[in-house]
Formats: sequence, C-alpha cells, structure tokens
Amino acid sequence: MYMKMFQMVSHFFASCLSLFTGGQECLCCGKLSSWSPLCPECQREKLFIWTPKSQRCCCCGKELVSEIGICTLCRNQQLLTHTKQVLPIHSYRLWKKDLLFAWKTAGMRQLSPVLAQLMASFLKSEWGDLKEVPLVPVPPRKGKIRQRGWDQVQELCQYLKNYHGFQVLPLLERQSLEQQKKLDRQGRLDNLGKSYSLSKKFSKKLAEKKLTLPKKVILIDDILTTGVTLETCARALQEAGVEEVYGCTLFYVT
Repeated sequence: MYMKMFQMVSHFFASCLSLFTGGQECLCCGKLSSWSPLCPECQREKLFIWTPKSQRCCCCGKELVSEIGICTLCRNQQLLTHTKQVLPIHSYRLWKKDLLFAWKTAGMRQLSPVLAQLMASFLKSEWGDLKEVPLVPVPPRKGKIRQRGWDQVQELCQYLKNYHGFQVLPLLERQSLEQQKKLDRQGRLDNLGKSYSLSKKFSKKLAEKKLTLPKKVILIDDILTTGVTLETCARALQEAGVEEVYGCTLFYVT
C-alpha cells in the first residue's frame, strides 16, 4: 500500500515538473510530449504494436525472417533448454534503444507505468492461457537498490501486480555482483548456471507455511541479450520443483 502511494506521488511530481518546464521531446518522433518522453501517438501506434507469437521462434521468441517455427540460431545451438518458451516484445534498436536507456539508465521512472501497461497488454494478448500464472522478476545484483534507490524490473513487476492484477513471486536471488552489461557474449556464457538461485528467504517462507512452488511461472526481465540470464533463472526454478518456466522481456537484442 505504501509503495503504491509512493509511486503515485513521485510520478505526480515528475509529471508536474515536466509540464512546468514545457514538456520534453518524444524519443520516437521528436515532437513535444507532455509528462512522458514518449508521446501518446507513438505509444498507441508504435509501442503497443508488436509481432504476434505465431511469427516468432518457438524457443527464443525472436521474429522469424525466412525460417519456419524456429530461428537459425536456436536450430544450430539452442541455449534456452529450461524454458518452455520465451517471448520478448520489441527488438532493441532505433528509438527503442533510447527508450530503454531513458528508463533504465537515466532513471525516467515515469516510463514504468507505460512499460507495465505494454507488458500487461502483451501477456494477456499473446499468452491469454497464462494470464493467471505467477510472474517471477529477475532479481537485481546485491546492493543495486541501495546504491540507485530502485530497480527497473522490480518496479515493473510492482505495477503489474498493483495495477494489472498479476501475481508476483520473488522466488529468485542473485549471487553475482558483476554487471551483465559489462560482459561480452563469452563472458555471459561463462556465467551460465552460476549467477542466480532460489531465494533463501522465500524458501524459508514456503517451508514455514508448508506451501509448494507453483507448477508454472513466467520470468520477467527488461532485455534478452544472449539468453544466459533467463536460462540460469529457469534452471534454478526447475531444480527447485517448478515444472514449466516461460519468459517475457520488453526488448531483445537482434
């Protein structure tokens, strides 16, 4: 409840400040927007339009070009073996790079409700049969929230829970302190299976209340790069007893 009130107040003041200073340019079309760095027209006509699941790889979820069913990379060397299916929403290019940078790095948290609305709409549209399945956020590295004051994936999931009715379970914790974005592809692959594990705090809670893990979950992250993060998280969840793990991210690197 207090977190929800804090989000509402902080975003209200961010909106007022933006309007007071005359607004800001839309990251997509360059026209003057109001409180958001993405104007309503671009949100409606570009952000909330995506490639349907039927035209994506059945493994990694990336858009198919000339392939049928599964992309060439997954056919030759499938990395995501512990996930039932992964579906990223948009490719990480052009104005969408600026959008993720503005939200994740520059800290424009007024984008959080917009991106949560995007993911909620996508999940309900493309995975209608999974809309009751709990969401599991990919956890931040230790010390990140203390250092920066927030984590973008955690906040995204808070909006999905508080405003869109999804169940969110923080089942995982991160072991590694190293930032994935600073690693090359081989460095990320070397971390496969090492960086994430089942949360000790949540495991204790399950034991105390004699609860069991859900049979299905959907992992939530901001971007799919090599797939190592989702694969490591999915492996940890399956080893703990989750039967089916799906994945959804806002963006994917082509």
